[in-house]
Amino acid sequence: MILNKENNVVDKERLIKALNIGFDFKLDSCVQEKNTKQMNNESLFELPIEGIELNKLLDTFDEEVLPYCTNFSCNNFMGFPDAGNSVAGLAGAIISDFLQQNLINSTFCAPIATHLEIAVITWFRQLLGYKIKKIENIWDVGGIITYGGTGSNATAMLLARENFKPNTMKKGVSDLTGYKVIIPKGIGHYSISSSCMWIGLGNSIIECPTKNYKYDLTELEKILKQNKGHVMAVVVYVGDSRTMTIENLKEVYKLVKSIDKRIWLHADACHGFSLAFSDKLKEKIKDINLYDSISTDPHKVLAIPYCVSALLVKNPRTFKKITSTSDLIMQEPFAFGQITPFIGSKSWVSLKLWFALKNMGIKRIGKMIERRCDMANYLKAKIEDSNKFVLLNEVNINSVVFAYVDNKNEDLKQINNRNEKIYERILCDGKYYLHKFTINDDLGILSKNKKIVALRYMSGNDNITHDDIDDMLKYIEKIAREVENNE
Repeated sequence: MILNKENNVVDKERLIKALNIGFDFKLDSCVQEKNTKQMNNESLFELPIEGIELNKLLDTFDEEVLPYCTNFSCNNFMGFPDAGNSVAGLAGAIISDFLQQNLINSTFCAPIATHLEIAVITWFRQLLGYKIKKIENIWDVGGIITYGGTGSNATAMLLARENFKPNTMKKGVSDLTGYKVIIPKGIGHYSISSSCMWIGLGNSIIECPTKNYKYDLTELEKILKQNKGHVMAVVVYVGDSRTMTIENLKEVYKLVKSIDKRIWLHADACHGFSLAFSDKLKEKIKDINLYDSISTDPHKVLAIPYCVSALLVKNPRTFKKITSTSDLIMQEPFAFGQITPFIGSKSWVSLKLWFALKNMGIKRIGKMIERRCDMANYLKAKIEDSNKFVLLNEVNINSVVFAYVDNKNEDLKQINNRNEKIYERILCDGKYYLHKFTINDDLGILSKNKKIVALRYMSGNDNITHDDIDDMLKYIEKIAREVENNE
């Protein structure tokens, strides 16, 4: 049960068996073999008084648990980009768990791991256009690794709060009217509003109307002037989590700073930062380096297994504002624990990212991102040529938002109801996965500014082919006809 030299041969065989289970799962052609509605929940919660030998337990897991898992690496999984099938990334994840380094401190917990993590952060800063300085301590790094975009965004809002009203960390939040955060209406990620509540600001969000899923700059200017002196931060999306639309970065920056230079500008680029790897596409995110902070999610766009995110800041020294001074965290030059709020012991999650970047190199990753965007544009063209689908967004990166319609003139309620039922069938069948959400019809495709139930293709699986996309559309049409026949 505990790894040691005496039993290492047997334990290695068991761990190789576990690895084979993972391999077979990732290469399976089914999104989900069984629906959890068929599952016997009661047996899951029985307290394991007597242990099960690991070999037998692996068999039990393979037979009774794995069929209910969702396979993000399957070619038919087309709803999220988080494929998690980078071989180098998986190697880094496995090795990281074996090595058990703790990046809360450097000297004795993670001597080399700390410096490899700094290297990854520095590479990202360089790609996104932030200045690189000589790194002599943790305050020169200009970024942290977190466990997801929500953690990165929450830390950005904490930095924005301290920038707006210094020493709130010590004094606490007082006048809540002075901590407003502006986000674009209808496409804002939940992590921003949640973060504001987590850091004591309550419901401090102001939603600004949009045009084509970007800020309506006229409306943004009105809001900024009406709330002058009370706006803590403005958040933009460099690929929002629904449409993947890229904000007018320079225009928003100039407008906000012309009204109040104190306002913290945060770019949620959890998806869009990937364009920085491509010489062909990086122009789309030009001027992102003007922003005070940038959140990135490598596990979303670089095929890295969950979870790894990076928050970067324009001025590295701003992390001084949220420093932890506990004597449990060594006050040494390279202790990351001093600048990673909400995180205590910190695993070496960046190692899988280091492996992937070193293995593929920037140029090959850039080509991978370009191909991904090309696949989305292929689907866009297929939808535009069809009389059964409508495209609901401009395809900026790899998100294709669409709806199935019998005809464009039919009642919107009927269209929404049918797409809800199509999604329910997709979940039930387990053959494919497409995301589903409601979205404001900014472009006036079906009904201007009305809510539409949309399906969304967004894949980060670089095994997907044109044939896979063609088959997906045929599948949607097939189940749509079955849904219509039952209406």
